[in-house]
Amino acid sequence: MDANFLKFKRKVWIDIIIKCAVIGLAVGFLAVNATLLPCKLFGIKLFWLLYVLIAVAGTALGGGLAFVFLRTNDKKIAKRLDKELELQERVQTAYEFNGKAGVMLDMQRTNASTTLENYPARSLPFKNIAIIALCALIAVTGLVAIPVISFTVPATFAKEEDEKPYVEPPRDISEWEWEALDDLIEYVQNTKKAEQKVKDGMLTQLRGLKAVLLRGVSQSSLVGFVQNTVTEIRNVVKDANDQAPEAQQALNSEDEAYVINKLYEIFGLAKEQDPTTPPDPGKDDGNDGNNGSTGGPGSLDVINTPFFDPDKANSVDENGDYLSGEVKCGEARTKYYMEVQKALAEGTISREEWEFIMLSYFADLNIKDEN
Repeated sequence: MDANFLKFKRKVWIDIIIKCAVIGLAVGFLAVNATLLPCKLFGIKLFWLLYVLIAVAGTALGGGLAFVFLRTNDKKIAKRLDKELELQERVQTAYEFNGKAGVMLDMQRTNASTTLENYPARSLPFKNIAIIALCALIAVTGLVAIPVISFTVPATFAKEEDEKPYVEPPRDISEWEWEALDDLIEYVQNTKKAEQKVKDGMLTQLRGLKAVLLRGVSQSSLVGFVQNTVTEIRNVVKDANDQAPEAQQALNSEDEAYVINKLYEIFGLAKEQDPTTPPDPGKDDGNDGNNGSTGGPGSLDVINTPFFDPDKANSVDENGDYLSGEVKCGEARTKYYMEVQKALAEGTISREEWEFIMLSYFADLNIKDEN
């Protein structure tokens, strides 16, 4: 085949390469978007080089498959030239007898070459132009969609585990609480009731609690540390009472009850009086009678004072039994304290707003008392 045929052959192969490239780019960008969109929706972050590799692999795969279906040979090109240019099989005949000698064959090949010379290469139309245009549109759309998806699509289905877990804020220890704890430590140091080894054991536990609080703890952790301190104090007194005279046992237990109740009061926790060692209300244990525990004569046990709650009276417990409606003040105070701490932590109310509410409430009480 001469140069006139080769110019058409070159035109056909250029068209094939263009088609394969467009189809490959369309597949490559579709593959990138098909990976990028789910990753954005589910909050999955991939290194940018992976998307480049996906684009390259998709383009190579799409272009390769297109080449398998679109590839051609000289025989097919000759047949197409005869059909598209209406050459009455001149080119096919020249191709079939290419390399064979003969006057008639030479004349036929010369006629076919002369005929092709009269047609420019662009005379052969670009086939499947609609499909290739669609693939080009897909490729351009896919290219534009990459930055759009990257910067606008939110992580709608991201796993909750990927979010930062809630961390309970540290519990602020007020100046009053520090002073009250120091006063309790001083009381244990100076008490004449408990024997020395009981005092030493309680001082170790109280100072350990203070050291923990200095490092900072949350409200829930504070409750656990106080309960642990109470348990250890009880163990100290129990061990001492196993070997102490009966009279000394009563004094040890009395200081134990006072220290434990004072701890609950300082940190606003519900008191758990040990029924085996109740404090003697007739004895002076250093309590001023205003903290809710049983102090001197005539003091009010605020913690265990009951009141009637109509909401609880109309409800049932987990066993299906109707509740009496009796609630102790200590339970209500602890619940209120926890709710206030939670509101302060969540920011639904500021400390200044809470203090203003409390001051206004007690100011109203004073006005009513004066009237």
